[in-house]
Amino acid sequence: MSDLHTSKSLNRSALSLLLSAFLCLSLALPVHAVETGSQDIQTSAQSGVDEDDAVLVKVQKALDAQDYRTAVDLLTPLANRKNGEAAYVLGRLIQTGQGIRKSRTRAAQYFKISAEQGDARGQNAYGEVLAMGAGVRRNFLEASRWFARAAEQGHATAQFNLGYLYAQGRGVKRDEAKAIDWYSRAANQGLAEAQYSLGWIYMNSKGQFQDDTKAVHWLEKAAEQDLPKAQNNLGFMYSQGRGYALDYTKALMWYQKAADQGYAPAQYNMGFMYEQGHGVAQDYAKAVEWYRKAAENNDAAAQYSLGLMYEQGTGVPLNITEAQRWYTLAADNGDPDAKKALRDLKRARGKK
Repeated sequence: MSDLHTSKSLNRSALSLLLSAFLCLSLALPVHAVETGSQDIQTSAQSGVDEDDAVLVKVQKALDAQDYRTAVDLLTPLANRKNGEAAYVLGRLIQTGQGIRKSRTRAAQYFKISAEQGDARGQNAYGEVLAMGAGVRRNFLEASRWFARAAEQGHATAQFNLGYLYAQGRGVKRDEAKAIDWYSRAANQGLAEAQYSLGWIYMNSKGQFQDDTKAVHWLEKAAEQDLPKAQNNLGFMYSQGRGYALDYTKALMWYQKAADQGYAPAQYNMGFMYEQGHGVAQDYAKAVEWYRKAAENNDAAAQYSLGLMYEQGTGVPLNITEAQRWYTLAADNGDPDAKKALRDLKRARGKK
């Protein structure tokens, strides 16, 4: 049995997860539902009287009708004349292959045009492709410069991205104070990823910034926006009595919310709570059920714990073959307890 899981900070490339997060939801919700791409076109176009604004009104109508081919045809000449707004939106369409062949390289080119015209969304988008090496050579230093320009304009996702670079020391010197500053600006605009990341720093900092009260404050804000890793960490704080009085019932509630979204660390934690009888009646069968869900989601600690349940016949019939199978999967995922368990099993079999 392993200990409870906390969620790792930014454990994948958390730079707004642009390439996976931008779904075909018209063009109104690029990243984290913070930017309002097509709606911004409408606002700008309605307030202006020149030709470009008149074209942008037509673009808005095409986007609303999901007529992306027409939108691309209208946007292209504007973008090529270095209209920052048009270049940004065209870059998004090219990036996702809506109305035009998908191309990371061409998307990056249009984001750069937009960025150079001072469009904050274009600056953030160009920073993101630089940070991910999507269509351009990866360059964290250059990415940090574009994020900074957008962040200074109040762009929440850029503020988060800049905070991430300072937290990780990518392209800039690692600086927790600056990470907190930029995360705070984005968090105060309601960005859940920034609220989570700010909470994580306060929760895990080894220096002067460790503060459980502030940690739970920000984790709770992100958790209330249904961010599963924040819900999981909030459950952990309740289970440890950090920032709150120890409360297994509330810990279980938050773990459940994250686990129901398929979040493997929380599924593991649900299994742990049922195995230990924390906040719920001890139930080994339920523990196995949750460990299995997490294990099937490739959680190494859950794979090890499930193997242990099979080896001991706890919550399931004793089955050494199944135990070895789960230990092997966990060991392949780097779990040290599983590696030891496999050695012990082989040693025990050798003595027979």
